[in-house]
Amino acid sequence: MSEKSSDKNKPQKPFSRRNFIQAAAMTAATLALPGCSRNEKPVLTTLTGDFDPLRSYPYRGWEDFYRKIWTWDKVVRSTHSANCTGSCSWKVYVRNGVMVREEQAADYPRISADLPDYNPRGCQKGGCFTEYVYSPQRLRYPLIRTGERGEGKWRRATWDEALTTVAEKLLDNIYNYGPDTNSFFSVIPAMSPVSFCAGSRLAHYIGGVFLSFYDWYCDLPPGEPLTWGVQTEACECADWFNSKYIVLWGSNISQTRIPDAHFAYEARYNGAKIVCISPDYNASATHADLYFRINPGTDGILALGVAKLLIDQNLIDVPYVKEQTDLPLLVISDTNRFLRESDLTKGGKEDIFYFWDTKQQRAVPTPGSMGSEQKTIHFNGTDPALTGTFHVQLADGKTAEVTTVFELLKKKIAGYTMDKVSARTGLPAHEIELFAKELGTRKPAMIIHGAGTNHWFHNDLSNRSFILLVALTGNTGKNGGGFNHYVGQERLWPEQGFFKLAFPETRKKQRFQNTTLWSYVHSTNKDPHLYNGKPIEWYIQESVKNGWMPLWPKDGKKPRAFIVWRANYLNQAKGNEILESSLWKDLDLIVDINYRMDTTALYSDVVLPSASYYEKVDINSTDCHSYIHPFGKACEPLFESKTDWDIFRALAEKIAEVATKKGLKPFHDEAFDWTRDFTQLGHDWTGKGAIQSDEQAVNFILGNAEETKGMTYQLIQQKPKRFVATDPESWNSDIEDGVAYTPFKHQLEKKRPWRTLTGRQQFYIDHPWYIELGEALPTFKEPVEEKYPLYWNTPHGRWSIHSTWRDHRAMLRLQRGGPIVYMHPDDARKRGLQDNDWVRIHNEVGHCVCRLQILPGEKPGRVTMYHGWEKFLGFKEGGWQSLTYIKIKPTQLIGKYGHVNFRLNYWGPTGNNRDIKVDVEKAKV
Repeated sequence: MSEKSSDKNKPQKPFSRRNFIQAAAMTAATLALPGCSRNEKPVLTTLTGDFDPLRSYPYRGWEDFYRKIWTWDKVVRSTHSANCTGSCSWKVYVRNGVMVREEQAADYPRISADLPDYNPRGCQKGGCFTEYVYSPQRLRYPLIRTGERGEGKWRRATWDEALTTVAEKLLDNIYNYGPDTNSFFSVIPAMSPVSFCAGSRLAHYIGGVFLSFYDWYCDLPPGEPLTWGVQTEACECADWFNSKYIVLWGSNISQTRIPDAHFAYEARYNGAKIVCISPDYNASATHADLYFRINPGTDGILALGVAKLLIDQNLIDVPYVKEQTDLPLLVISDTNRFLRESDLTKGGKEDIFYFWDTKQQRAVPTPGSMGSEQKTIHFNGTDPALTGTFHVQLADGKTAEVTTVFELLKKKIAGYTMDKVSARTGLPAHEIELFAKELGTRKPAMIIHGAGTNHWFHNDLSNRSFILLVALTGNTGKNGGGFNHYVGQERLWPEQGFFKLAFPETRKKQRFQNTTLWSYVHSTNKDPHLYNGKPIEWYIQESVKNGWMPLWPKDGKKPRAFIVWRANYLNQAKGNEILESSLWKDLDLIVDINYRMDTTALYSDVVLPSASYYEKVDINSTDCHSYIHPFGKACEPLFESKTDWDIFRALAEKIAEVATKKGLKPFHDEAFDWTRDFTQLGHDWTGKGAIQSDEQAVNFILGNAEETKGMTYQLIQQKPKRFVATDPESWNSDIEDGVAYTPFKHQLEKKRPWRTLTGRQQFYIDHPWYIELGEALPTFKEPVEEKYPLYWNTPHGRWSIHSTWRDHRAMLRLQRGGPIVYMHPDDARKRGLQDNDWVRIHNEVGHCVCRLQILPGEKPGRVTMYHGWEKFLGFKEGGWQSLTYIKIKPTQLIGKYGHVNFRLNYWGPTGNNRDIKVDVEKAKV
């Protein structure tokens, strides 16, 4: 018998787990030896022979553990409330009462076979939220502060004690200082309107001040209310596919529109060209046919230079411009004011305007303006002149010279020559000319707009300049065209149902407040710049005195109580260290309602634990798509947490209980002639008992809105539903079967007036402040002057939604585990800095200390830190907002001008911060 045969007949020893690990280690070592390269294909006899992975061996428990990951007891549809704009439907898998994982729901109904569908929607952040639910950051029970704010010293409290503390303080403020000393802050309702309404109803019934959010975060594009009379109107993202020319202007869709970026890139396969305009070479620039590495803050001069080229080269859509814009309207040369009926006739109206009819050779009233009886913009056989100078006889018998807005525009932009534009933007003149030619000839064309340009001080001017481009080329109001702004989940489709739930006694009986103004006035924030020789305080005083902007509390009182939910006010606030040292100290009570310990919670007095996204009932909508879908309660709220609806209902009941015990008489609120009986607050808050649960609240919204008629919470749990209609009071287009939603079809196709003073896209604002400050027409103004060399750029990133997920373990592993500032190699070299150095970023406002990453794609002269980092999360000192302060633009304080009036989140000063400049040096750590 041979030796080989003898070995074969020996009993085989079982291959143990220990043997397997040893063999694997030996294999790895063997691969490192000479002669064991891949090309030589060595024979690895170590793993041959008696190893059989199916044979029994000691440790196989991991197999069952792995299999159990893919088993579940139930699946619940839910989503996230993070203001990301994605509005993605997810399936949450539950086993033994524990959420084990989530996956994207891929059942959005398709709009049309001609369009790519929305399936699946989601991102890496949504795919790991279950870990957040069970994370150490999770708030488990009510907390009351025992140390200094921000010190992190707390004691556990019962719900009864915490609610009693809050209720007593709110009532004390009302009766001793006035209801306007209680302030409430929460963000974008579209991401979870029932949670939003829970708090807004309380503010409404106790007379509190409700603060804005869309303008404060600088997500509001102020050029839209100025030009179009709307808060924000954008096409749903499926409509990107219909475009033939897509301009990504200040929008990095690959990072910030992860669920929707494919529509733009698929449009490219469909024949579209993509232009990316951004100072840094980013993830979206890699997909562009034309990339403009523009100098920061110069987007406005590029847009106006392109507008000049479009006009000079006859690339404008003349019939569109005449009908849809105010460019044919007449302006009196001496006063720079529109020619009005009141100028021509004694007792005439201030809101009827004129154009020069080339057929009749006289000034004719413009149809469709606010004062016109004609509710159409159709010219009915007349032909407006776009150019020329004319003369009219005024009511006093004098003759006045008038010209068109278009003539004034041509004079305004005449100085934006290619040499000047190229030099200021840092872009080649021939590429700018190519851009203008393609924008004027490839149709439909759209601008996808984002925070990269909107967060600058002169955001209104750049907005108006961009909108001018798509108006001159006739692209607004058409599928695949227009100016489409996506920053913040601003669009709540079932709007009327929401308003009825949020402010039941009508919005006219609610104290609303622009947060930018409130935060500036009630802090030691100081803008050192002068505007036309005047400090911003002068403009603020005039605006408030004229009734253009509200300022609460009245009579020089200070805010005393501040309730925050669904938001991280302090961490995201411009100049948060200034606010912390002034406004924050003046507040007697700060309450934060949250599912995790964030910066605002850390600096609060009372923290109330709320349910996470997967533990409540609510709904979700966005401007990025035309569907509604729900939050589902995968599990009951963990620990002692409650849903926002239940928390505010309990607080309303506690206020009623305290008011009853103290024998408080009804409080007469003179501002609204409203007698408030707080002993009945719990009953009033629930709609006199009609709306007890959050599911009932969802059904109330759905049942009171045209967009969701016939829908119920249980129905949309089955799968997302497309909206069935649009309320003409709220929308500018219809929902059409088989067609992606895009705005302003009512104006283009049905000839309905635009929601502006002139009834048209209004590029000329003849308010005295606009004329005085040289902004009646779109113009370019340099960024606010700062003395430091590097722009401080804090954009939205791919690893968090604002501060949410910033502290998530999985997301931190995709970066360097803490705050990072990105710098171009040339700027680092000048300062003797190397990658991963600790650096000190500083200016006259403050400083922070963090790690440096050298990034060739960054623009020289600028440093970037993706925003949202909590102050306690990895900074040696300071935070990302420690270098900022609040700057208010005077023109954003006007009001009582036709369509330009303060309305919450529609019009008011924005909390801009991109003009901030800093320097960077190696830190001493």
